[in-house]
Amino acid sequence: MLVFISDLHFVDETAGKQNIPTSAFKLFLSDIKTHSEKTKNKEKELKIVFLGDIFDLLRAEEWFREKEEDRPWGNNTESMKKRAKIILDKIAEKNQDTFNLFSKQNLENTFKDTNVETIYIPGNHDRLCWMIDELKEKVIELLGLRANNAENFEHYFSNIEHGVYATHGHIFDKFNYEGGPAYTDLDYRSVPIGDPVTTEILTKIPYKLFKNIELKNSLSSEDSIRLKYNFQEIGNIRPFWATLKWLIFQVKENMVLKDIIEDTIDEIMNEFNDLKFVKNWYKHHDKWYHPFDTVDMIQACIFCLEKFKILSFEKLSGIIEYMMSKLSDHNDSDGAIKLFHGLNENFQYIVMGHTHFPLQLPLFLDQQDNGKIRESLYLNTGTWIKNYYECSEGNGFIGWKNMNYVIVYTPKEKPNKYNLPVFETWRGVEKRDE
Repeated sequence: MLVFISDLHFVDETAGKQNIPTSAFKLFLSDIKTHSEKTKNKEKELKIVFLGDIFDLLRAEEWFREKEEDRPWGNNTESMKKRAKIILDKIAEKNQDTFNLFSKQNLENTFKDTNVETIYIPGNHDRLCWMIDELKEKVIELLGLRANNAENFEHYFSNIEHGVYATHGHIFDKFNYEGGPAYTDLDYRSVPIGDPVTTEILTKIPYKLFKNIELKNSLSSEDSIRLKYNFQEIGNIRPFWATLKWLIFQVKENMVLKDIIEDTIDEIMNEFNDLKFVKNWYKHHDKWYHPFDTVDMIQACIFCLEKFKILSFEKLSGIIEYMMSKLSDHNDSDGAIKLFHGLNENFQYIVMGHTHFPLQLPLFLDQQDNGKIRESLYLNTGTWIKNYYECSEGNGFIGWKNMNYVIVYTPKEKPNKYNLPVFETWRGVEKRDE
């Protein structure tokens, strides 16, 4: 029995307290235990596969303690590695009760008479966790991994008995994957533009904004906490291109701070464009033969934020949203089909995360020589963090917490007439005032 979860985004809480409560994981393990007990095979086996973006090393204000060259898009310095370790240690501290649940001892006590194991596949927000040896050791400890299992820290997980191939999924997102189609370690090491966008824009906006607000002493303590929370949630807006409307909405709700917010965003956009990595990225990706390529779209979006006042270009938001949607467009379903073409006929399921949208997408079916009908699907594991979604009428955002996971069974675990692996997806949503 294989269980896939992804996009937990454990953070050090310097840029917001978005960590998932331990109670959610207790409920998860209880549910998994129930599913495992219902399987029909005598020798029970369970693998929990953490499918990337488990640790979020990008959404951390700790990086602002380092010079540009000592950040993840710098020169891969020792200072960068030390800072990454500090961030991961803080993540461990803030979520220790949760990580204790996945210790070898606790899992063996929970799943008695079951061969239980955890597997870790990195994503884009925890890319450093497989690049830096000290971080690898910490991840092994936190997730209860077997150090000698070669499946850990690979960029994909496959199991032919379950007919499944799984990867985080950012390889089909040009904004968050800089490598080529060979998917080598060198490809995965290449820094995508999405990394500095996450830290140098999305994380820095609330960081700098509240430094500027404190200097002006223009908010009560209660209002400051509320506003800071709202701005720290900027990375959780879905779809991504609705982020601009989220900013506009925050300005409208806090008109007394309009000038401070606008000046702060101007400052951050200027700093982003001045980053050596960003300048080099623009130069490398700008195609003279393409009049409106990815670089042009990014520069246009940043220009609007940098040069225009938020409310004065509200009417242009549709155009900017269109450009942002193109930038964040990831062809995960087309990518799943491409992956299938490289696999043998025993694989039925492509499992990915990254998008934060749980999904079951039928791709194709065929009848094999032995009469079995193979159904091929793309399954997405969604996310567990709270996301905010724009209202249909465009007058605000509503957020809720998520819990999503995918289970794949062998025919022995779940007998069926075609004697093929079968799957289940489970989704929970909670809306609660906080």
